[in-house]
Amino acid sequence: MIVFCVSLFSVGLANVVQDPVEKPAAKQPAASGSKEVSIDEQFVAVDNMHHFMEYICEPSYKGLKAILATEPANRKEWKPFKNHSLVLAETIALVAQRGPKDSEKSKQWKQISLDVHKHATSLYKSSGKYDQAKQHYGSMIDSCNKCHAVFTEGYKYQLEK
Repeated sequence: MIVFCVSLFSVGLANVVQDPVEKPAAKQPAASGSKEVSIDEQFVAVDNMHHFMEYICEPSYKGLKAILATEPANRKEWKPFKNHSLVLAETIALVAQRGPKDSEKSKQWKQISLDVHKHATSLYKSSGKYDQAKQHYGSMIDSCNKCHAVFTEGYKYQLEK
């Protein structure tokens, strides 16, 4: 048995020696005359806002709509509610940072995003309180629709409560 363990250890050690972990590449200095890119500037959107909303927010919106169609009966049935409402509350903080570059539109984008965030946070905190949850859900949807009316093609992407 000892021989077997020693041989396993030797094989493992041989693999480590033969396959060393690569060292991270050294940071390259910025080319002459070019500005070094900050780490914050490297976090760029992977896709457009429409797809972000469709793939990240829409499933939670639809999930909440279905959950709130009837009052959840117990704590276990409230768990998906908490999941969806937390996803939306946290996501809107990210959405707020990905708005238009124009300063006036950006200011409006962030203000509406803050309104959505406040309602989504209240929605999350209302878990277990059906009447409050319905109220906060409605307020959040109104805020979402305000943003859609201002920043998309008018009323094309309006959400139903």
